[in-house]
Order: sequence, then structure tokens, then C-alpha cells
Amino acid sequence: MASVNIQGSHAQQRRHARVEIALPVTLIVPGLELVVPAKALDLGGGGMRVSTRTDLPAGQHVVLRFSLPGDEERQLLVRGRVVLSFYDATAHLYAHGIAFTQYSAQDGTDIARYVASSSEPPRKP
Repeated sequence: MASVNIQGSHAQQRRHARVEIALPVTLIVPGLELVVPAKALDLGGGGMRVSTRTDLPAGQHVVLRFSLPGDEERQLLVRGRVVLSFYDATAHLYAHGIAFTQYSAQDGTDIARYVASSSEPPRKP
């Protein structure tokens, strides 16, 4: 399976459109044998914002496992790095901005297609 390495700064990656989303995500922290349940709050071609009960430091490498709405049978595996981490006192959860660093070509295409279809204005009949 071919994979895509994503290079560039956080600012460059944020140029991707993002859409609000609510779906379960599993964060896996390589080397620590840590599996963290999370909830995706938004998704874009360059990253994802998640909330969780676990604090993860900026710079932490993670693997995200999730399914896109409408294709729950297919699991995507995306490598990423925590670029922003803070405690949301209102929700009593940690929020993490995760920049994607590597994913398969198919996963990248599926994410881009989902974001594009979710951010298009509704068509008039």
C-alpha cells in the first residue's frame, strides 16, 4: 500500500478546508502502548481536532483510527502529530489539534472527498 508523507508547517497545513464532524476516533500512542478513546470535532485534509479525557503534549506522535460517515465499515489509519493541546474547562476535556503526517493515498483521497462534499453549499433544486 502506498503512503503519502506530508511535509510543511502547521500554517501550511491549516490552509485545508475544515468541516465540523462528530465521530469516534481511537488515538494510539506508539511506543507507550496507550490507546485513547476520543471524539473528532473537525476534519480537514491536513488534520483533525479531537477531544479526549487524556492529556497529550504538543509534539506527541499518534496514530488515528476512524471511519468516515457513510463508510463505517472501512477504517482509516492516519499518522499525526499533536500541534496544539489545551484543557477545555467548559467541557472538562482536553482538546488536541493533530496535524496529519502520513496516510495512504486512498485515505487521503477519501478524506479530501468527504471534506469537499461536506463543505459545499446545498444545491438548489
